Amino acid sequence: MYMALAACRSPALTLLACVGFLLVVGVARADLATLDQPGDTVALRKEVEMLADALRREPGQAKLHLLRGFAYFKLRELDAAIADFDRALSLDPSLDDAYFGRGMAHGRAGDLDAAVLDLGQYIARNPESTLGYTKRGIRNLWKGDAEAAERDFLRALELDPANAEAHDDLGVIYAQRGEYTKATEHFRACIKSDPSYQKAYHNFALVCYLVGHNDQGLSLVDHSLRLRPDARDSMLLKAEFLDRLGRAGEARAIREEAEFVPEGNWSERATLQ
Repeated sequence: MYMALAACRSPALTLLACVGFLLVVGVARADLATLDQPGDTVALRKEVEMLADALRREPGQAKLHLLRGFAYFKLRELDAAIADFDRALSLDPSLDDAYFGRGMAHGRAGDLDAAVLDLGQYIARNPESTLGYTKRGIRNLWKGDAEAAERDFLRALELDPANAEAHDDLGVIYAQRGEYTKATEHFRACIKSDPSYQKAYHNFALVCYLVGHNDQGLSLVDHSLRLRPDARDSMLLKAEFLDRLGRAGEARAIREEAEFVPEGNWSERATLQ
């Protein structure tokens, strides 16, 4: 997308053509599924500059504010993203995707009530959106409302039984309740739907730790680390398994290595605590 957007800077293209290209490419609904994944910072900065230039010429273009809101969100500039989504909706209240983007941004900014409300608006307009229910469920989970989150994830799975994110998050809820059999069923379903879903392996491994299935848990956490070698929580969990299996020296070495790995990431994907 960014290489193509750069073409809009060509003097040979009119502003109208540039704006038209943005509207066709930028608001593709499929992009919503990857909105929470940070993009290339340099490319996103160029996109923001280009959209700002277009908005100076055409300040009433709601969809340009929407696109810039998405770019700011991926840059983690949440206040700027929310301001653009606000402006987009004030210009065109029919922009469903602006409710989705603003709900995502409010959630990341810690305003979970506003996030749930905005995603509820998106769902009301898109009642068959498994993604909408999944993202609202995550924010309900962050609020500590496990029952509302469970309802959202179950609805997401009714709409798409292969929704890996909903399976993983539902597994987290059941594991936190001590319903380990149900939790592992959902972690297995997540991995079947998306074998690259790193946190499902970690979460499944943690349930194995809780129930004493150490060999299976070690295998699962190793898989988690193959997918993401810098996953600090998985490194520390592996050390726990190694201690249990009498491999204290290996456990100590992993803990020492983990001390130099930054904590956390910007993923939506929930980790069982």
